[in-house]
Amino acid sequence: MSALRLGRVADDAFRGSVAPITDLPQAARELVAELRRCGPAALPAGERLTGGFLHDVRRVTLADGSQVVVKRIGRRSEASGESRFRLGESVARAALSSSVPAVPAYFIEAGDPILRIGDTELLIYPNIPGTVLSTAEHAVDPGLCLRAGELLSRIHRMRLPRRPFVAAGETALWDTTVDVPWARLIRALRRRAGSRLTAVDAALLTHWSEAYAAVLPRLSRRVSVGHGDLAPRNVIVHEQGDAIIDWEHAGLTEPWTELAVLALDWSSDPGGQVRGPAFLAAVHGYVRNGSVGPPDADALVGRAGRLLAWSLYNAQLALRDTTGPHLQRVETTVQLLHVQAESMVELTEWFIQAS
Repeated sequence: MSALRLGRVADDAFRGSVAPITDLPQAARELVAELRRCGPAALPAGERLTGGFLHDVRRVTLADGSQVVVKRIGRRSEASGESRFRLGESVARAALSSSVPAVPAYFIEAGDPILRIGDTELLIYPNIPGTVLSTAEHAVDPGLCLRAGELLSRIHRMRLPRRPFVAAGETALWDTTVDVPWARLIRALRRRAGSRLTAVDAALLTHWSEAYAAVLPRLSRRVSVGHGDLAPRNVIVHEQGDAIIDWEHAGLTEPWTELAVLALDWSSDPGGQVRGPAFLAAVHGYVRNGSVGPPDADALVGRAGRLLAWSLYNAQLALRDTTGPHLQRVETTVQLLHVQAESMVELTEWFIQAS
């Protein structure tokens, strides 16, 4: 699909929903029964899908020729437990009820989306055919960025449940990393994992940690329901509409920080450089759709706080597993923090201007 055609499809698609909540299809029920009889080995190999840092996600063809997407929940994060996924799926269903085009998992039985087979936990989703957006091809399109901002605003305006809304595994803002010994951590990564990070990178991480700790009290005054990872890779666009997938991190959020994360994710090219018109479009799409008050530019520092937490998480994994992708993720994230530091004056001006 050409970029121009995709833009036209997205212009209409971001208004509707293509993932109604339905019962588990009969062929999927048969697969569930087979898995319960024979164990996880009965799951067809399927087609591995892109994305997913912690979990194995595959498109599986069922006995009747139809397809579903099966996510095997990983075990490398405390945030990957059953309560985390139940919360995310409950937010996805609430979003769909609020006319947000969410794709929740099927209920397996008794309102539970999780299928447990021994030590394996699975989620089964409708298969949504279409184009998964990517920063390499589509995300720098201001039209798509505008729609992404609008979608996020609609999610944030969802009402909180009447009972206390307790996030399982994550909070509205990620914890400060001001006490992390970044210099020592980077030396350990160089010695044990062959990292290319230097003392300059450690100084940058220390700077951002101090900046984030300073703004955290102010950012913590606001809270709403959020998606948690509304990046281009989690939006599918096709002829009938759009679909927001991967609600694993949904729950409480600080809305301006999630807006800053979205604006930078959607407006950055593959090298991490931010395209001004696309950034402005993302923020403007959010603000024009009914946000309350001007966005707080401190949220840009909040975005850096999320990147710090992600860097720390992967650095700790890299020290335990030098063969995995964790070190590369640390180095990529540190590069994003460098880009943000170099462009903070401009980003702040854009953030305020778009409001």
